[in-house]
Order: sequence, then structure tokens, then C-alpha cells
Amino acid sequence: MLYSTYRPQTFKEVVGQENNILTLKEQCKTKKFDSAYLFAGHRGTGKTTIARILARTVCCEAPSENGPCNQCKNCRSILEGKTLDCIEMDAASHNSITDIKELIVSAQYMPTILPKKIYIIDEVHNLSAAAFDALLKTIEEPPEHCLFILCTTEMHKIPATIRSRCSIYQFRTISIDVICGRLSSVLTEMGKQYEDDAIKLIAKQADGSMRDALSITEKLMISCEKVTVEHVMKSLCLMDSEVALQIMRSIVNGDGRQAILLLQRICEEGKNLVQLVERILQCCTDGIVLSASSGTAALYNTKEYRDALYEIISSCQIEILFWYVEQFSILREKIRNSLNPYMDVLVYLIKCCNIKLPQSDTAVLLQRISVLEEKILNHECDSVHKEDSNKIELNDNIVNDSDDSFHTGSDMDENPFTVDTETFENEQAGLVPAQDVKEDTDDGIDDYILSLLGGHL
Repeated sequence: MLYSTYRPQTFKEVVGQENNILTLKEQCKTKKFDSAYLFAGHRGTGKTTIARILARTVCCEAPSENGPCNQCKNCRSILEGKTLDCIEMDAASHNSITDIKELIVSAQYMPTILPKKIYIIDEVHNLSAAAFDALLKTIEEPPEHCLFILCTTEMHKIPATIRSRCSIYQFRTISIDVICGRLSSVLTEMGKQYEDDAIKLIAKQADGSMRDALSITEKLMISCEKVTVEHVMKSLCLMDSEVALQIMRSIVNGDGRQAILLLQRICEEGKNLVQLVERILQCCTDGIVLSASSGTAALYNTKEYRDALYEIISSCQIEILFWYVEQFSILREKIRNSLNPYMDVLVYLIKCCNIKLPQSDTAVLLQRISVLEEKILNHECDSVHKEDSNKIELNDNIVNDSDDSFHTGSDMDENPFTVDTETFENEQAGLVPAQDVKEDTDDGIDDYILSLLGGHL
């Protein structure tokens, strides 16, 4: 097995866990080690490997900054499994209180060959509650000649009383770039040809696990001379991103007929529907990233894929993309134990293509509100523009009428609104009745209005 052949033997060979290695190296310099360690993290990230390196370092006759020498008698005895002072126990199969009691009894005796007794308990989260209780006292006050290293992938299952008595080291998932570098060196050393995109695809499928990446690579090396993207896709039964993009385009465009035809073709080809849902969900997630970054975000995929996806989602609101993610996440959990996964996928595809159907979904309501706001805004803008135009037209008419009025008044021989000064003075003196003046004035106004109307009343 490649992961066994290329398992690191010193701290220098370990990749992807620089922070943890730095701390352990400092302990190697000072030769001051903790009595109990707890290594927690993702599978295939080097927990058991580093535990074995640490065990040899503690017992090595000539340790260095990079760990054990792997040449002395103590290191060789541990590597070859010829000593009873370094015990590695699988808690997945030895998880009862009886197994832990035997371990506690064994820990009371002094080591026979090595300077210390080392206990590596792998998958420690599988221990029963009674077994954890029995181990608690020994972990809290271990004998001076004992050292415990606990490894787990599920930190939340470890009791707080155990965690508080251990030095905890969190192991992070290994990045795609680090996995690609390691696979490239392994394939080059073995004389195998490969494509860079194929190595990236393997690293992505490994999900942060170096062991999984090496296992996949070994399988591919047996079945082909050159590791290519096409061979990786066929060997791992992966779904082509082009198919997922076509379905994504149908969903965004609301083309239910095309989506159904694509689904039927996928089923006829015998492809895995779970992987199809995973690919569509990945497209939706990548679409959200591209939408939030205006298409500039870097994705672990080809430039053609990024450009095609951004073109598809450019007309889609980000709230709808979040709704798609929610729907396909539900579908992913649903079809794992479904008796008819085709029917489940078909129903959800139709639902996503007809997004107006689920009126109670928040994303749909947000979309409808956005559309209404846009319509109201456009209507208000049109109303304001129309009102401004009417005001301008009305003002022009008033100005024109005023000009005509003044022009007509200047051509008249007499101004009908002109009051005779002598008549006004006689009125003030009481010689002329005010009613007669009023009647004359009214007659003048009537004549003026007739003149404006062209003589037609």
C-alpha cells in the first residue's frame, strides 16, 4: 500500500501539520514531554503517524530536532514491533471496561527494554462510558514511566474530564496544494506519468486526507500507464461538470422539460444520482461565490467551468441561489436511504424549475418583493417624468396665452379697464351713482372677453 510505503518516519517528512510539528520539535529539544496527549482531527491527516514518531522520539537513544534516528536499538524494536513496552490499541475493537482494566494493570509494571511504556489508543472515542471512567484516574496521575497518546476523529465524543487532563493537538485537513505536491513527488519517484489536472482532481476527491489520496493514486496506477483526468473520472465514477452545468442552466432558465430529459439520459447511462446531486449542489455553491465576487473568485476548477457557471447565474438573484442550495441539501440527505432516488430527484428538479410554485419559501418571497420594488420604482419614475412634462406643457401654454393677451390689449383703441378720472372724482363727491360706474365697468369687461373669443360668445 502506498500510504504504508510512504508513511513519514520523522517530523521533517510530515506535511500539512506545521503548527503541531513545531510544538513537538520544541519538546524534543528540551526533552520535556507531557504525560498524556490527545490528537484530534480529520481522517488521514497524520494523527497515528505522528503518535508513532513521538513514541520513538521519547525512547530514542539519539533523538534530534526532526525526531527519532530510526537506527538505534530502541527505534528498531518499535518499528519492527518486537517490544511489549510500546502498545498500540484499537479502541474500535477493544472498547470495553475489561480491556481498559487490563491496560491499567499493565501500566503498573516497569518497562523491560525501553525507557518508558508508550500506550497509543487509536479511535479512542469508541470507548464505552465505563471504560472512560476507569481510564480517568490513570490519565490524571499516570506512572512516571508511562506516556499515553490518544487519537480520535470525533473530539466531541471525548468526555470533558478526559480532555482536561490531556495536552490537545488539533489536526487540520491537508490542503489541496500540499496533497498535489506529495502525489507529484510519489509519482515522479515511481516513474509514472500524470496530468496536473488529474492530480488536482484526486486531491479534491481525497477531501483533505493524504491517506485517501495515496489510496486513490495506487488504484489508478495499477489500471493505467498515465494518470489522466478521463481515467480518474471513469475509475471514480465521477459526474462530468458539463452535465451539472447543463442542468443548472435548465433550472435557472426554468426549463423543466430540458432538465427532465437530462435526468433521463443520466439514468440511462447508469450514473450515480447521489453524485449528480452533489455536483449540482457544488455548482450552486460556486455560483454563490461567483455572484458575491462578481465572477472574480478563484475556484478549484477550470477557467472554462468558472466562466460558464458565471454566465448561467449572472441573471439569477443570490437569494434564489441560496434557496437552490437549501433544496438540494435536503435532497442529498433524502435520497441516501430512498427506495426510488430517481423520483426524488425528478420532483426536486421540477420544483426548482418552477420556483413560483412554493409561495411560502423565504427566497421566493424575497424575489417577489424585489420584483415589486423594481416595478414600483420604475412606475414612480415614469409618473414623475410624466408629471414634469405636463407641468412644462402647462407653463408653456400659460406663457403663450399671456403673450396673446398683452398683444390684443395693445391693439385695442381703448382699455376697458381704464376708469375715467372725472367720473371717479364725481363718484367720490356723490354726484354720480356708484352703480352706474360698475355697470360701465362690467360692460367693458364683457367687451374685452368677446374680443379674446373672436366675437363669439
